[in-house]
Amino acid sequence: MVERILRITRDTVFKLRPEPTPLLAPEEIYAVMAGQTYEIQSYAYADASGDFRGHIKFALQNQSIRGLNTWFVGTLYAQVEFDGEIVYPLEDQVSMPILRVTQNTIFKQRPLQSSQLPDREKYSVSRGQSFDLQSYAHSDSRGDFSSHIRFALRNPQDFIQGRSTWYVYDRHAYVEFDGQVVYPPEDPNIFTLRVTTNTVFKRRPLQSTQLAPNEIFPVQQGTTLKLQSYAYRDAQGTFNSHIKFAIKYEKDYIERLSTWYVYDRHAQVEQRGRVVYPPRPSPSPSPSPIYTGTPIRLPGNVSTFYTDQPIIPGGNFTWGEATKDGTRIPDTVTIVNNIIALARQMQRARNELGRPFLVNSWYRPPAINDAVGGVPNSQHLFGRAADVQVIGLSGRRVANAILLWWPGGIGIYSNLPDVVHLDIGPKRTWGF
Repeated sequence: MVERILRITRDTVFKLRPEPTPLLAPEEIYAVMAGQTYEIQSYAYADASGDFRGHIKFALQNQSIRGLNTWFVGTLYAQVEFDGEIVYPLEDQVSMPILRVTQNTIFKQRPLQSSQLPDREKYSVSRGQSFDLQSYAHSDSRGDFSSHIRFALRNPQDFIQGRSTWYVYDRHAYVEFDGQVVYPPEDPNIFTLRVTTNTVFKRRPLQSTQLAPNEIFPVQQGTTLKLQSYAYRDAQGTFNSHIKFAIKYEKDYIERLSTWYVYDRHAQVEQRGRVVYPPRPSPSPSPSPIYTGTPIRLPGNVSTFYTDQPIIPGGNFTWGEATKDGTRIPDTVTIVNNIIALARQMQRARNELGRPFLVNSWYRPPAINDAVGGVPNSQHLFGRAADVQVIGLSGRRVANAILLWWPGGIGIYSNLPDVVHLDIGPKRTWGF
């Protein structure tokens, strides 16, 4: 007979309802300590009505608490084990979505024009604020939310007027997951600025010696930024061989400013991986490709790799995607080999779907995995997992398209509907 255990991983409380603790009466909570275990009859993280807002619902076996055997516990504070093997959560990171507000706006109780709502259903929010989310959605079974994002705040201290669930116009905010924008979906034609040599960004298109120290900002070769726009001249003429650029995402702003200049011999603007400015002469045929990304060293290899270099020859996935632009270098040869093996499987999936994949999260060192809410046994720790988006397809549609042949784990997230988890660990599915 299978031994089913609920193991408490952090001090927390059991709850009679899946609500934030401050919203519950004392008789609806029961304190438990890290390390305690409970034999359970069954568990669930969702029902026909949806998920339990980041909670596990469980039924105790052969015991009760205060005369009741069915309780809830936060997903971040417990795990379910069958015969010693963790079965939940697998890779269900409930803490990772972040809402970032990009301009002064209104949070709303309904997805309508502000003028159609009474004051009690509106709340003013300033540009630059960010909120940890329990979940987000841009549509439900009845359709979309009229260009709004519906979101549920994760932390009780962020609740507004005692409410966790609000709407915001999707041109005034975006949802981020492990440092990548997951909604609204990124335009595949977006411009990217790539720095090709160590240089400085400038507030004015002048020689660095002509600028005050607070008008320059040093940047390293390989730095990339998503752009709102760029220009190399205006009505008055050129910018003295500089590129003027506006950074798209506020999280990337430099000294809280979006618009800067850079010398056009030290950077280039790309679109869909092709250099669009400054114009480059056609290179002479070369036996090997030329990479301009950040150079990195990988365990078990004597050669230098680059963040814009494909992981497998002729492939679409790069070492920059696997290592978060070179900031997460694998510690071992095994992890490097796992990344290569996963890239081969994801390339097959990409070829079959015929659409670009946006990698939100691939290899995570332990400290990063803890910081973003990853489970302790996450396949990301070993380079065997990636969370990706496919523009125009939900996570569920991507999962269903490759389900029959994918060799490892496939998961979809209730709180990240556009993201699908792919790994080359044991074959399993969750979230379906």
